[in-house]
Amino acid sequence: MWEWSITETLNCIYFSMFALGVGYALITAIMGKLASFDLPGMDIDIPGVDLHPGGPDIHLELPFAHEIAHDIDHPDVGLSPLSPITLATFVTVFGGSGVLLNNFTAVSPLLSLLISTVNGLAVAGVMFLLYARLLAGLQASSEVEVGELVGKVGEVIAPIPAGKVGEIALVVRGSRMTATARSAEEGRAIARGAVVVVTQVVGNVVEVKPREVQPESH
Repeated sequence: MWEWSITETLNCIYFSMFALGVGYALITAIMGKLASFDLPGMDIDIPGVDLHPGGPDIHLELPFAHEIAHDIDHPDVGLSPLSPITLATFVTVFGGSGVLLNNFTAVSPLLSLLISTVNGLAVAGVMFLLYARLLAGLQASSEVEVGELVGKVGEVIAPIPAGKVGEIALVVRGSRMTATARSAEEGRAIARGAVVVVTQVVGNVVEVKPREVQPESH
């Protein structure tokens, strides 16, 4: 009777944790698809989410020179072992292992608990190492992109008032990106839709100036 009660209690815990982990994965996948949704022929700016046609969008935040933080799906490289992805992996594997061991094997409830915990920790550890390595690669490629911003031509997508910041969109290595920008010419505002050239990166902002149109030769 005691062992049956423990088994049923563990089953409830396993099923709940497995459902929680799977639900988290589904919600993350759905939200990721919504964040990257494109509307043909439309240019939409939503704080924290950048929806532009013509390729993947990455919003640039420059906390200091040569570093980029990706707003949506690219957190900082300093990944914690207790990050959502590792916790979700542990919860899912722990719950799934427990359900299988408790219902389809003859192992004792306590042994199934131990095995499920070990499985969850092991798979979560592997996920942590893989994800940290992936983020390190993203950070390295981002640093190269920042160095390539100077001289790039972009378009103002949020007006840049005199002495204040706006936002520009530009293409680097085939990816459309947005960055906070201010006018390189003191006291000059730049309207939305203007074509600009990046002159330098200062602090967390890129400085830009309108691109000069070359006169046609006759």
